[in-house]
Amino acid sequence: MRMRRGQAVVHHAGLRVRIARLHTPLRTQQQKAHNPEKPERLMSPFTAIVRRSGNPFELAHVLVSWLIGAGYDAYVVVGCAKRDVCLAIRYRTICPELPNENEVIEEPPPPTEEPRYRLVPLPDLTSKYCKEMDQKEQDRKQRELDKIENARLRRIEELERPPPDDVDGWRTHAWVIILPGFKGIEAPFFIEPSDGTAYPLNAPQYQHLDSVYNHENYYVNLQSCDEGLGSINYELSDLSCWEHLLAGEPFHRRQLVGIDLAEKKTAVDTEKHLDVPASWVEKLDITADEFEQRYPGSHKIIHYKKVLLEKFSPYSERDGVIKRIKIFEDYALNVPLFTYEWYKHRVDKMETVRIDHIKKEIRETFSVGRRDHLIKHTYAIDAPTTSVEGERTLEFNYYARLDHLNKLICTRLTFQEYYTNRNDRLECRYITYTEATKTEPKRQVKDIVETFSRNTHIPAKNDIWKKIFHVQENTIELLYHYAYNFVTNNTRMFIKPNLAETGGKILFYPDKTSGYIADPCGNQPRPLDVYYALCDNMEYENMSRKHIRDRETDINDYLKLRLRELTEPILFVALFDTERNVAAKKGWKEQVTQKAAVTERETEAEIDPLAPYLARMFGSGFGTSSPITVKEATLVREQCINDFRAKQLARQNLVQERFDKLNTEYKNKRLWYLANQFILSPEKESAYFVTSAELAFQVHTLEVRLTRHKDLSAQRFKVLEDYLAKHPLLKEFNRLRHYYRMK
Repeated sequence: MRMRRGQAVVHHAGLRVRIARLHTPLRTQQQKAHNPEKPERLMSPFTAIVRRSGNPFELAHVLVSWLIGAGYDAYVVVGCAKRDVCLAIRYRTICPELPNENEVIEEPPPPTEEPRYRLVPLPDLTSKYCKEMDQKEQDRKQRELDKIENARLRRIEELERPPPDDVDGWRTHAWVIILPGFKGIEAPFFIEPSDGTAYPLNAPQYQHLDSVYNHENYYVNLQSCDEGLGSINYELSDLSCWEHLLAGEPFHRRQLVGIDLAEKKTAVDTEKHLDVPASWVEKLDITADEFEQRYPGSHKIIHYKKVLLEKFSPYSERDGVIKRIKIFEDYALNVPLFTYEWYKHRVDKMETVRIDHIKKEIRETFSVGRRDHLIKHTYAIDAPTTSVEGERTLEFNYYARLDHLNKLICTRLTFQEYYTNRNDRLECRYITYTEATKTEPKRQVKDIVETFSRNTHIPAKNDIWKKIFHVQENTIELLYHYAYNFVTNNTRMFIKPNLAETGGKILFYPDKTSGYIADPCGNQPRPLDVYYALCDNMEYENMSRKHIRDRETDINDYLKLRLRELTEPILFVALFDTERNVAAKKGWKEQVTQKAAVTERETEAEIDPLAPYLARMFGSGFGTSSPITVKEATLVREQCINDFRAKQLARQNLVQERFDKLNTEYKNKRLWYLANQFILSPEKESAYFVTSAELAFQVHTLEVRLTRHKDLSAQRFKVLEDYLAKHPLLKEFNRLRHYYRMK
C-alpha cells in the first residue's frame, strides 16, 4: 500500500490529539461487509475527505497525512482489534466527554519551616487499645461494604458483557501510532482514527499488530503479541524486531558511522536504495466553510453507555447550542438523569445549562459581559417564569457591581441577599414573608434580618452585628458584636411608636425600650443616644423596605428578560466574520466605494489656475480646447500673475501684523515682570511664566512661518510662470513673447 507523502500541511494543527480529533467530525466510519478481511480497495485521503466517510484504513490514512504534515512521526498500524472498535460500537463504552463536577479544592501548602514559638499540644489521654479496636471495627465494616460493592459490580459486568464473537482476534483493523522523537513526544501511543481518542500501548481493544507504514517505508512486525502490544519493541530500526520492505531508512533514523557524506561517491552510494513512489493524491485541504460545518449535515449523534452525545456545528442551531449530553439511568435511554448543554455566540452570554431531572432543577452559567453581571442562575423546573416567588438562586460578579451583590436566594416565603466587601460592612439581608391569604393574596414582609461584619475602629459594644426588624410586630431588635473575653453581647430592643397617633413625629418612651449590657461594670446608655438610635433605625427600616421592593422589581424584570432571551435567542457575529456580519460587510463595501471615489477625484485632471479668469471673461462653459487671441491671453495671464502676487503679499502682511502684535505683547509682559518680580505672589508668578511661555511659542511659530513664506514666495512664483509658459491657451502668446525677447 502506498501512502500520501506528508505534503498535506495542516493549518489547524495544535496538539497531537487535537489534530486527531480534527478529522473525526468530518466523516463517519463505514462498517466493512466482510469485516475479518482486509478491504478490497482504498480511497485516497482526498476522496475520503470529499465523501466524508471511509473505512478504518482510509480514516487512518487521512489522520496520518495530517499528523505528518504537522511534524509528528506518525504511522498507520495494521492489526486486529475487538468487535466494538472495528464496527464503531460505542454503547458499551463510557463517554469520554462527561463533565467533571467535582470541585477541585486547592489546599494551602504546609509551612516549610516550623515556627520558633508554638503552643505545646495537650496530651492525648485516649486509650490506644480503644483506638485500635475502633479502627478494626471500621475496617471490618468497610470490608463488608467493599464485598457487597464488588459483588454488585461483578453482577453488572456479567450483565453488560457482550455476546461471544466467533472471529474474535481475527478482525482486521487500522489505527495510528505516534512514535517519540518529534514535537516533544516522549513515549509512543495509539490514536483511534474513528473518534480521535488517544490510548496507551496496552489498551485492551487492540489485540494484534501485523505491520506499520507511512510515506517513507513499510515495517512488518516480527515480535509476538501474546503478552499485549505494550510489550513490543517499537524501535523500527531494530531489524530483529521489524522487517523493512525497502532497504533504505529515513534520514532521521539512519546510524551513519564512519561515512564521510562530504565525499560525493560515498554520498551517492549511501543513497542507493529504493524509495516509496511519490504520492499522486491532491493536497489535503479544508476550506473555512467545511471546517466550520464540522459534521455531515452539521449534526452528529453518538450513543455511549447510558449516554447520548449530540454535537452541532457553530451557528447551525437557532439557540447556538454546540454540544448536548444526556445521561440516562437505563440502557434503553428511557429514564433521563442529567442533561448538559454547551452554547456559543449567544448575546445573553449563556455558556452552559445543566438540567437535573431528579431534583427538577436547572442551572445556567454565563460568561463575563452581561449588564447585570450574572454568572450563574439555578432554579426549579416548575418555578414561575416571571415571578420572584419561585425557588431560584442567582450569583453575580460582585466586584463589577456597585452594590457588591454576590448572591440572591429566593424561595416562596424567604428572600436572601449576600454581599462582599461593602463599605457599610453589610454581609447578608434575610427577609421573611407571610403566607398569602384570600383577603391578602400578595405576600407581605414579616421580618428583615441584616448582618454586618466587625468594624475594628469602634468598640464592640457600639458595633452592630444584627439588625432585626419585626415588621408585623412593629419592633426593632439590635444585636451587637461580642467583645473580647465576653460570652454574651449587648442587645437593644425598641417598640416603634405609632406615627399616626403622634402626627408623624417620633416620640421617645423609656418604657418601650429595653436592653442588655454584657459588661457588669458598664454604664447604661443615655436616653438621648437611645432616642437617636431609634430614629436612625426607623429610617433605616424604611430604606430597607424600599430596597426590597426595588430588588423584587429588578428580579421580575430580569425574569421577563430571561424568558425573552430563551424563547427568542439572538446570536452575535464577530466583527471580522465576513460571511455572516452583514452590517460589517455593508460598511466595508461603503468604505471601499468611498475610497474609490476619493481616488477617482484625486486622479482627475489637475486644477487649472486660469480657469476662474477664463470663466469670468467667457463664461463657465469655456474649455481649454477653445482658442483665444493674443490680447485676451495677455489679459488673462496678467490678471492671474497680479492676483497671485497680491495674495502672497496679503498673506505676508497678515503674518507680519500678527507677529508684531504678539511680539509687542510679549515684550510688555517681560518689562512688567522685571518691574514687579519682587512683589508678586507665587500664584501670579506661576501664571506669568505660563502666559510668557505660551506667547514665546506663538511668536516663534509666526517668525518661522514668516521666514518660510518669504523663502518660498520666489519658488512658487517661478512654478506658476513655468506652468503658464506651457499652458495650451497661451501657446501663441508665449511664442510671440519668446520671439521678441530673442530679437
